[in-house]
Amino acid sequence: MSRLLNLLRASRAVKKAHFMSRADLLQLQERRWRAMARYALEVSPFYRRHLAGIDVERCQITDIPPLTKELLVANWDEIVPDKRLRREALEAFLKEPNNWGRLYHGRWMVSMTSGTTAAALAIPHDIAAVDWGHACQNLRNSASPHSAGNPRMPLFRRRLRAIAFVGATGRSISAALYATRPWIGALFCQYHGIKVTAPWDEILAEVQRIQPDVFIGYSSLVGRLAQAQLNGELKIRLPQDGGYIWAGGDALTPGIRELCRRAFGIEPFNMYGCGESLGIARQWRGMDHLHSHDDLIVLEAVDAADQPVPDGVLSDHALVTPLINKALPLLRYRINDRLKLGPVHPHWPLKAVEQVMGRSSMSYVFKTPERRVFIGANFIFEMEGRQDVAAYQFRQTGQSALECQFVPQSGADPAQLQQELTAMMRRRLDAGGCSGVQATARIVPQLPPDPRTGKVEQNVSLPDETA
Repeated sequence: MSRLLNLLRASRAVKKAHFMSRADLLQLQERRWRAMARYALEVSPFYRRHLAGIDVERCQITDIPPLTKELLVANWDEIVPDKRLRREALEAFLKEPNNWGRLYHGRWMVSMTSGTTAAALAIPHDIAAVDWGHACQNLRNSASPHSAGNPRMPLFRRRLRAIAFVGATGRSISAALYATRPWIGALFCQYHGIKVTAPWDEILAEVQRIQPDVFIGYSSLVGRLAQAQLNGELKIRLPQDGGYIWAGGDALTPGIRELCRRAFGIEPFNMYGCGESLGIARQWRGMDHLHSHDDLIVLEAVDAADQPVPDGVLSDHALVTPLINKALPLLRYRINDRLKLGPVHPHWPLKAVEQVMGRSSMSYVFKTPERRVFIGANFIFEMEGRQDVAAYQFRQTGQSALECQFVPQSGADPAQLQQELTAMMRRRLDAGGCSGVQATARIVPQLPPDPRTGKVEQNVSLPDETA
């Protein structure tokens, strides 16, 4: 019952924010980040050192020094407000499979980050903060605040059948969210969880059996399902009026969008978040882009010196300040995604997130024979607008060799694509000082996911022994 009351309170507050002016929403955001800063000073010896000389009642948020993952790890036990949230205790809790899906001490959802950018961490979230995220997801679903709202009770219509593709273990964020979802959601949806790392034949068989109305999962996995539908391996019908696809966790490319339109008649909606702050931004009906949850977080796109970049300019990285979760107070926490922010939506007081370049944009280290470092984001920029490629992966195959494996979109000329992609790789590598690296493009029927995560990573490099 306490979670139901919390959901109702959160829903009321989230809905109220929908109708605020941008100025009023920013005032609400400021009140919340100052309250979080006061709380951090109260409970954390680290923050009392980190914010020494800063008056959190009068400063700008840009006056607060950023918090890196390295600082978080090194000072963890002086940042968390409760001794039960010490790092060793959280990790020990998650080592026991019987704890997966359970709330830690009945009040915290604990999950492991993916570890794609640094060491994986066990992150606690107040279950109340998690419910704020659920309320946000249920309420922000329309082109206008006036047409958004809670889903209506089914009464004489059947509940939607929703498939959530979750991590292989209960330690993953997706699995933890699925296991701790509010019971009231079962009134509107029948939820079915499928592990992303299950054998592909088993995934297809289970999807075919369930005949879902809703998909929630990795973009690359949704793209593979769309390919299976077009190939005749899968035969399902997503309802055009109530069905939807939420895709996130890896890049939702134009090729995947086109596959879903052709296979299911529905374009997927994009999601963006991270384990430390959960939801950051979402796209929904009537939206061209992601929009940040500016009442629940402060999202900053900044340059290499942590200074704000203008709208329309791709950042060096981003800083995020979650405003609700007190289990782990984070002030201007650095995430290595590169963002391009846009204008405020005309009907919502929320900021557009026009582009996210994230964890797939890793570095390659080549030896030709001299050591050369190349940033994989250069390839992603080139692929961003292509609708003639359904899926792709750049994979380092040797110390001085790189291959682009790609699945052509139906109707595209595979041979022409192969020539264009090879030429693009050659041009980018030469410009990056890697003229000694061999570049090839190869057509494949499909791309296998990473067995650890279930994602199809867009850049896969070899380990750098000299790093």
